[in-house]
Amino acid sequence: MSSEPGVTIQTFTNLDAEHMTLLLEADPSERIIHDVFTRSRAYEIRVGQALAGVMLLVRPNTDSLEIANLSVDRAYRRQGLGSRLIDRAKMESVRLGLERLEVGTGSTSFGALCFYQTCGFRMDSIARDYFVNRYAHPIVENGITLKDMVRLSWHL
Repeated sequence: MSSEPGVTIQTFTNLDAEHMTLLLEADPSERIIHDVFTRSRAYEIRVGQALAGVMLLVRPNTDSLEIANLSVDRAYRRQGLGSRLIDRAKMESVRLGLERLEVGTGSTSFGALCFYQTCGFRMDSIARDYFVNRYAHPIVENGITLKDMVRLSWHL
């Protein structure tokens, strides 16, 4: 739960249409979202009763936690809610005794790259052709065909 009145962060276990709509903004594949959801700890952030954002955390290995999907509804962006979800992911990493939190985003996702770096993440690597090999149809962001994934991490 968040300390600000009216804003709550909690886990959820039922992937409903409202959650899916938000998750699809970060990943265009329902199949991949369902697959990740089955392996994740899912969080939602609400403002009052309204769903404002979602985050899926997975444990890719014994050393780290990964933000597999994070999306904030357009009506609630730039209000610090995404940062609150990141803070929750950092807290979960610490709770699990991990010193590393990872995230991957598109090389053409300029807003996301800036956001994660603002939250203390540093660039680690580039997975070339990640999106070309994973998705049947091209993804275009900011007028550029998305090909590569930028991997970032935060360390305690």
